Amino acid sequence: MSKSKNDKNSARRSVAPLPTEFGRAEVDEKTELISVLVFQIGGAAYSIGVEHTEGVVDCPRITPVPNPPDGVSGIASVRGRMTVVMNLGSNGSAEHARQRLILIKGDAQLGLLADRVEGVLALEQNKVRPVAHGKDRLTRERATFDWPARSYFKGDGARVPILDIERLSEM
Repeated sequence: MSKSKNDKNSARRSVAPLPTEFGRAEVDEKTELISVLVFQIGGAAYSIGVEHTEGVVDCPRITPVPNPPDGVSGIASVRGRMTVVMNLGSNGSAEHARQRLILIKGDAQLGLLADRVEGVLALEQNKVRPVAHGKDRLTRERATFDWPARSYFKGDGARVPILDIERLSEM
C-alpha cells in the first residue's frame, strides 16, 4: 500500500522536460531582417538592398557618352559586359580611380559609383521607415539630385535612405 502512495505523489509532481540543447539562444522566427549594403557618396551615407546587387568592384575606366541623362557618367566594361555607370553625387567630375562600383542586378547592367563602401548591415523590419515625399524631402536633404528612395533607417543619428532600384532604373 505504501508503494501506491508514492506512485500517487509522484504523479502529482510534474517535472518539466530537460532541454535537448543547452546554451542555444532562442531565435524569434517572427523577426524578419533586411540586409542592406551601406555606402557613401560625398560624405553622406546611402544604402541599397543586398538582394538587388551583384557585387562591388574597383571602378574601371569610364568612357563618357555624348549628352548623357542626369546621373549617368558613361559606360564601362565590367566582367565582359557593358555597364551603364551612374554617378548620383553632386560632383560629376570626381576622380573615379578611387571609387567603387556597385553592380545592380537586372537585365541591363547598371552600376552605381560610390566613394566608399561601408559593408552589409542587417536591419529589423520595424527599423525601416517610409519616406514621406512631399512632406519630408529626405532626398533633397541629401543631394541636389533627386534620390529615388522610398524608405530609410536611422544610423549614427542621421537618416540613411534605402534606394529604390525600380525608380533608379527608370531614370
